[in-house]
Amino acid sequence: MSKQVIHPLTGHVYRLTEDGLVEVTDPRTGVQGVFDFQARWQSGELRHADLQMAGWVGRLAQRRATRQPEE
Repeated sequence: MSKQVIHPLTGHVYRLTEDGLVEVTDPRTGVQGVFDFQARWQSGELRHADLQMAGWVGRLAQRRATRQPEE
């Protein structure tokens, strides 16, 4: 199951992708964009994401990628 959050003001859906990026979708228009956890645009038609929302969704993937295996 993918992690996702709906922005309380815009209604945009922020979803964590399998590769650890954040896909943002405007449900009213269907326009999408892909961002990193710092809301930096990577691809797609939608070119702006909320920094806090992208961080909430994307930092979990960032932490998992940098976590050291337990000994």
